Amino acid sequence: MRFSYRYYGKREKSDYYLWYIGILVAFLYFFSDWFSKATGYIVDEDPDNYLAKCLTDKGSVLYVSKSCPDCEIQKNLFGSSAIRYVNYTDCSVGESSCRELAGLPAWKLNGSVYYGVKTLTDLRGLTGCVR
Repeated sequence: MRFSYRYYGKREKSDYYLWYIGILVAFLYFFSDWFSKATGYIVDEDPDNYLAKCLTDKGSVLYVSKSCPDCEIQKNLFGSSAIRYVNYTDCSVGESSCRELAGLPAWKLNGSVYYGVKTLTDLRGLTGCVR
C-alpha cells in the first residue's frame, strides 16, 4: 500500500508557521543570552542593582546600625532587590571596624569615609559607577 495523505491528513501552512515561530523565538532567546555574556552588557538590568554590584566590586562598604533611622533610609534607597548586593556591616553587633567611625551611616568609598545618607546619584558620582 502506498503512502497517502488521505489517511494521515495533510499538514496545513499554519502548522509550519508555528514551527517557524517557535524556532525563531528559541534562536532569539539563546542569541540574547550569548550576546549579554559575550559583551558583558545585561539587557534591562536595573540601574540600582548595577550600582550595588559596582560598589561591591570596588570594595565599598556601608556601615549601619539597627537602631539608626538614617541607616534604614540609606538601605531603603537601594530597595529590597539591590540592597542584597551591597557590602554592608552592622555596627550594632560590636564590629571592631566600626570603632573608628564618627557616626552612622557611613560609606567607605575608594579609601575615604563619607558620613550621612547619600543618594544613589551621589554614590554614582563618588565611585564612577555610571553606565
